[in-house]
Amino acid sequence: MKVALIPCGVTEWRADDRLLGRIELSLGADGQQRCQEWVKMLRPLGLGRIFHSPDELATATATLIGRSLGVPTKPLEQLTEVDVGLWSGLTEEQLKARYASAHRELCEDPLNVSPPGGESLSAAASRVHSCLKKRVKPNGKTALGLVMRPFSFAMARCALGETEAAKVWERAQASSEPVVIDVSDELSRAGAS
Repeated sequence: MKVALIPCGVTEWRADDRLLGRIELSLGADGQQRCQEWVKMLRPLGLGRIFHSPDELATATATLIGRSLGVPTKPLEQLTEVDVGLWSGLTEEQLKARYASAHRELCEDPLNVSPPGGESLSAAASRVHSCLKKRVKPNGKTALGLVMRPFSFAMARCALGETEAAKVWERAQASSEPVVIDVSDELSRAGAS
């Protein structure tokens, strides 16, 4: 089974490399255009359904892509982005300056981090992994799309065996293009189970 992990369309905050967290943001014109470009890449996969985080940005991204492809979309609470608490809106430089030890931990062992006033990254990874175990079938025939914000996107890559947990922060920072993963039985062994 092929799974297309689709990042949320570009926002002004994302363009400035700010942590989005759960802040509600709209999909801008640049983000809409980027989604239309992704449609060309995603069309050959024959997606059967697109699941997405229930926030405004992921919903707008999924709806735009789903309509263009003629594919139904459905929000899933378990795909909600990590609550980064007081870190919402910070750039990496600001995070590094204000929370130096937490930033170092994010780079070295991200699933040990709990943002102040937010959600533990390990709890979020477990939530995303659990959701994917229910939705992704290694021998399924129909491709599936998942639209998520950066941390959840990176955690899904980890759960699907495409990257290791130590790279969650790095992958979250680089989640700007869809990633297609051919899923085998890795889901049952990989991720934050």
